[in-house]
Amino acid sequence: MTNREDFRFFRWLILILATGSVAAGAAPLTWHLGGHHEIEPPPVALPVQATQDAEPIDLADTLALAPFGSTQVAPAAEETAEAIPLDLVLLGVIVRDDPARSLALISVSGEEANYRTGDTVAEDVTLLSVAQSHVMLDVKGESRKLAFAGEEFDEDTPKVLTGAERLAALMVTADGPSISEQVDAAQKSRPTSTRGFIDMWRERIRANPAEVLDTIGLVPTDNGYRIADEHDTGVSRAGLQAGDVVTTVNGQAVGNVEQDRALYDSVAASGIARIEVERNGKTIVMSFPLQ
Repeated sequence: MTNREDFRFFRWLILILATGSVAAGAAPLTWHLGGHHEIEPPPVALPVQATQDAEPIDLADTLALAPFGSTQVAPAAEETAEAIPLDLVLLGVIVRDDPARSLALISVSGEEANYRTGDTVAEDVTLLSVAQSHVMLDVKGESRKLAFAGEEFDEDTPKVLTGAERLAALMVTADGPSISEQVDAAQKSRPTSTRGFIDMWRERIRANPAEVLDTIGLVPTDNGYRIADEHDTGVSRAGLQAGDVVTTVNGQAVGNVEQDRALYDSVAASGIARIEVERNGKTIVMSFPLQ
């Protein structure tokens, strides 16, 4: 690949793999993708109002006995759903061939952890299943859907990390300084936006794209991008292992530099990334928001 092609590819790959760490981030991390939770209560059938006859018959005395049961919906169910004291935010998921091995990264009142099917997420809350765009929870005996947060947030929502802060936190290793802290002295000032953070990486890539490739631990192949035996910790946090091959992103095959260059803009605009990884002949799907 030429230097220009390397730059185009890595600009896309850093965003995808770095942000992908949310799918299997270690518990000590204090960042999250943020937003409000979306727990959808089950639909409640509303009473149907009967058509009034021309000469209505007074059935008050009969209906008072409720011979067929009450037709009114008890408001307690709706009030209970609204009053559930939960602060849940779905941060990311890893969907595997075996549902029992799928993972969901969920923030509960600001505390983040990975959960598998059957795990207790909070009091009276159990994880039922993990899908690409949401998880199903058992909340006090009722099935509820917890999806990725939307783009609009209430002003009262607790402050979340900016895109730049999230990306910076993702690259921090447990053993020493982060990769982003190893940039030239001219790049010491922290960016204030996601674009600024990516631009900082762009300078490194322009200066020495081969070094960036080696640092991340990626090997281009005909089938996609293989994870090298020695790779950055951020790649491991994304749930990837040595020998894994990233084959598709949002349904499109990767490995062709020109196509990947166009895919970067498409993925960024979609707001969510779904990557397929080939591991030991099986396909693993990882899904996470890019907001």
